[in-house]
Amino acid sequence: MCLISVIIVNWNGKQYLRDCLDAVLGQDFSTFEVILVDNGSSDGSVLFVQNNYPSVKVVQLMENRGFTGGNIAGFSVANGDFIALLNNDTRPEKGWLVALHRGMVSDSRIGICSSKIVIEGTGRIDSIGEHFTTAFTGTKLGNLQSCQEFSSPMFVHGACAAAALYRRKMLDDIGFLDNDFFFNHEDTDLNLRAWLAGWKSLFLPDAIVHHKVSASIGKLSAETVYYFSRNNEWVWLKNVPLRLMVRYLPQRMFYEITSFVFYGIKSGKFFPFLKGKLDALKRAPVMIGKRRAVRKIIRISSQEIATELMPITLYVRERFFLDQEE
Repeated sequence: MCLISVIIVNWNGKQYLRDCLDAVLGQDFSTFEVILVDNGSSDGSVLFVQNNYPSVKVVQLMENRGFTGGNIAGFSVANGDFIALLNNDTRPEKGWLVALHRGMVSDSRIGICSSKIVIEGTGRIDSIGEHFTTAFTGTKLGNLQSCQEFSSPMFVHGACAAAALYRRKMLDDIGFLDNDFFFNHEDTDLNLRAWLAGWKSLFLPDAIVHHKVSASIGKLSAETVYYFSRNNEWVWLKNVPLRLMVRYLPQRMFYEITSFVFYGIKSGKFFPFLKGKLDALKRAPVMIGKRRAVRKIIRISSQEIATELMPITLYVRERFFLDQEE
């Protein structure tokens, strides 16, 4: 069995694949496999990889199953003890896998290792990990700060799945990505389950990945806003313990109003935002039905959860008023 399986999901991203695959295959780490899952591309991506990267295992899907479905297909054929997820529009530095693996094996309680994701060509950080708020939304840590910052390992609540490493034992415990999410907040859902189950998430500053942020789907596109709006509700409905839902309902309502103002009015995406909320409501019974499985894995107390939450007012100021994006 190989030590790490690197899964890359691709949809009409041929123009990004050479940079990404050259960087992955050039890693200093030796015991790993690369799995490219193609979501029904029409741009020749599969043939390009087969002709130029014969060592890459290609999983060819006939339709676009999204980030979740693509990674689930890759996970089904992965052999590694650890699972790395990597966006196709990224370029990891040579020591990326070494740093992630070193962090993972330092403590058996660590289930997720987070990369320092740098916005390509800017010297600015996209994310070093995720932290949860009192509205149970995930917020990017380090967003738009200098890539020279955050030079020491630190525990976080989760990782951005654009470049992250997961322990297979943890995934067997809490489950992998939820296929209902398709795209956006699928990693937030996984991070929250991992945190509630008592698994640790560690940021590794030497695990550096350069990311063409939102290159595949577009910055604040209608599609992005739709999935953000819908899936944000599902994270809340599926995972948050009832006692904490009641306790933090005012903060949640404050967040909902603020996000509507930002996405629906200021950003001009009223209809995608509204459609996301309506579709979230239609499928709410499905998410509520999943709460039973989540309740079974919760191993930390409500007080432990509450102690670590970021005030929603701080999140709103950083995200909406400074125009930062997930």
